[in-house]
Amino acid sequence: MLIVQLKPKKDVPVIKGHPWIFSGAVDKVQGSPEETSLCRVLDARGRFICQGFYNPYSQIAIRVLTRGRETIDRSFFLGRTKDAIRMRKTLIPADTTCYRVIHGEGDGIPGLTVDLYDAVLVMQFISTGVEQFKDDLVSIFRELYPEHVIYERSDTKSRSAEGLRPLTGPLFGSIDKAGVQVLEYGIPFVVDVLTGDRTGFYLDHRDNRAALQRLASGKSVLDLFSYTGAYAVHALKGGASSVVSVDSSPTAQALMKRNMEVNKISPFVWKHVRDDALRFLQDDRSRYDIVVCDPPPFMKEDDFEKVMAMAMEKLNPSGLLFAVSYLGSQFTTLDYYRAVHASSERASRNVRLVKPLHEGPDFPVLPTHPQGIHLFGHIIYVQ
Repeated sequence: MLIVQLKPKKDVPVIKGHPWIFSGAVDKVQGSPEETSLCRVLDARGRFICQGFYNPYSQIAIRVLTRGRETIDRSFFLGRTKDAIRMRKTLIPADTTCYRVIHGEGDGIPGLTVDLYDAVLVMQFISTGVEQFKDDLVSIFRELYPEHVIYERSDTKSRSAEGLRPLTGPLFGSIDKAGVQVLEYGIPFVVDVLTGDRTGFYLDHRDNRAALQRLASGKSVLDLFSYTGAYAVHALKGGASSVVSVDSSPTAQALMKRNMEVNKISPFVWKHVRDDALRFLQDDRSRYDIVVCDPPPFMKEDDFEKVMAMAMEKLNPSGLLFAVSYLGSQFTTLDYYRAVHASSERASRNVRLVKPLHEGPDFPVLPTHPQGIHLFGHIIYVQ
């Protein structure tokens, strides 16, 4: 095990519960990071603080596992995994067969993401630490889900930032290339876990889609950046009078059509437009009662402001805008609020934020780790 000593006063955030230690806080390291990622962390006086995963090539140098002295082994991760599963059984309804089982720091296993799609588990190993324990972690899920296929999608940008090459492929069993059918609040969807965005489906939007369903009755809906059409399906299941879905991806278009077919959606109430969202907004002359604006992650603030303003202009009086964005170092909650205000000024519309939009309960966040909140938005009432 490595011994990592911190600079003076750099132990304060960890003592208060933050799960990350940045590279600038590290004073010296004993041992070879090439042999192990597991480390014991000491303060500047040499006193024990915590145990974690160390990566000298990452800005997040240490991902904290525990502030205790317990042995970090298969049993440790088995206990954390069982706790996470127990929580999901309490929070996820029986009519939903797709959800996140492990959410990194939020479940005490930093760098690991595991998503469940009916009888398929998709695993992402994002840090060098969980990569070191990969065999143990896979065996844990084979033990707890013996009938499930396990597939790896370790192909995220976060993994590259850790100095790890992308890896994808089966870890146990095989997957039908036609996709996996799941239920979300009783509504069927087809998911492409092999090549789809994220691990195949934007699971973090589940409750936001359900909110749209509750408000869509009799409304005309525009669904921008629609991907597989999940928002559109929920709107139509909620009684929307019509839905227009806009996405530029031909792959997304094919999946969207399949999702409409499995839900027996009439082509008379749903229309798909394969186009860039901004170009569509410029050319379209229609008005809508509800607009869903769910742009791709890492959209620049100026672009977010522009698309939001154009979306507001498309709304009928007393319309609703479902606006969400992914947060990060380049786009914060403050940037979001500033962009919403600037958009309303640009569109000459008065707006009120009436309901927060965020991840579901299977995306837990530590109270000491606000950086763990990725999805942020509101239902906006537009006068």
